[in-house]
Amino acid sequence: MNMLAVRAVLAALLVGTSLSGCSFLPHFDTCEGTEAAVAALDQLPALELHPKGAVVVDGDPWSGAHCVDDTAGAWLTADRFYAYGGTRKQVLDHYGREASAAGWRPVDGLDAGFGRGFVVFCFESPDQPSITLAFASPEQLREFHGMEPHPAELLGVDARTWYTWSAEAQPDGSRMDC
Repeated sequence: MNMLAVRAVLAALLVGTSLSGCSFLPHFDTCEGTEAAVAALDQLPALELHPKGAVVVDGDPWSGAHCVDDTAGAWLTADRFYAYGGTRKQVLDHYGREASAAGWRPVDGLDAGFGRGFVVFCFESPDQPSITLAFASPEQLREFHGMEPHPAELLGVDARTWYTWSAEAQPDGSRMDC
């Protein structure tokens, strides 16, 4: 097939799908007009669940809510970043109980994932945004957040576990899968 024929076929596909209301080009959402949905996600009661003794690390980029708009589209996130004196296993046990009682179930087994060294766990609810539990290593704290791993003495906790508890939703605030 010559180049002229290839161009004609591509042009016909583009015009045909555009006129029919269908498109093979992906539709991307943006963050425009998401302020109310971002504020609502930030008030999700499940975000306030945390083990006794865990201290929220406030301030950008640690905690808060915003819309993320990148080449894959847009989504909402509301984060809580914690310093905790207990172990990762204690954090997992806490969220396994408390998130489940509040209506969220872990997508994968927490025991299986922890045994394989997973550092990110996702919880889903049938009608609520998904919630992610992600642990950070000291190296990640330095590299991604520009902080040393133990400034927690300023928070009044002997932190040996750092983690983020965050909710994710579609730009309109609706449920999003893990």
